[in-house]
Amino acid sequence: MIRGQQLRQLRQSAQLSLDELASRCYLSKSYLGLVETGRKPVTATVIGEYERVLGVRVSDGHDDDVNRRMFLGAVAVAAANASLIGDLGASLAGGDPGPLAIVQTSNAVDHAIAATVDRSVWRKMARWSIGESSAITRVNALGIVAKAPGQSLGAHVVTVLDHDEAVRDLYLAAVAARVLGVDHATAAAYVADPARLPAVQLAAHRFAGEAIVAGDAGARWCAATMLARMAPHIGRR
Repeated sequence: MIRGQQLRQLRQSAQLSLDELASRCYLSKSYLGLVETGRKPVTATVIGEYERVLGVRVSDGHDDDVNRRMFLGAVAVAAANASLIGDLGASLAGGDPGPLAIVQTSNAVDHAIAATVDRSVWRKMARWSIGESSAITRVNALGIVAKAPGQSLGAHVVTVLDHDEAVRDLYLAAVAARVLGVDHATAAAYVADPARLPAVQLAAHRFAGEAIVAGDAGARWCAATMLARMAPHIGRR
């Protein structure tokens, strides 16, 4: 059974405040606070919103096939697996981009890694984001760089997204999947053709919130790009 304290740990490990979480899932800050402190029950709706926003699997009893959004999703935020994130950070610090070549990482994993490495590692990953042959490696490196404290490499992130089509498509789909609460394939289809969005006004509202998130230059760029692509369709019946 999922407890409010577990949800709080997930949120804090993803470096999200209650205000930021509430703005992305449309539950009030006060209600979320009551849930996290155990004064309100953890409902299926609440769990679903935490999963969508944080990009992790929270629910018990699921045996779904592993997919890109679940890669290290739980370990990024579970205290019992903190050592694994440390091991990943150590590999990256040692100049080994191999762990980033497996599958596209989740938003929570990127935040967790960014919080454990220093500036020298960010510089390595900035190089990997433009110098590696694998688009998965490049987008994963960029996703971590995008969350560097202080957003010191934000301009680099924007430059890569402007010029690397493969990375751009992967990053856009990942952000759209998280913001809209859909699977990666569906998100990629919406990115390619925003006219297919079933509720374009709601999607625009969610992307507008993402466009001002302070801790992720890549997510801001992707949200602004999606809003521009959606502009001709906003207001339609």
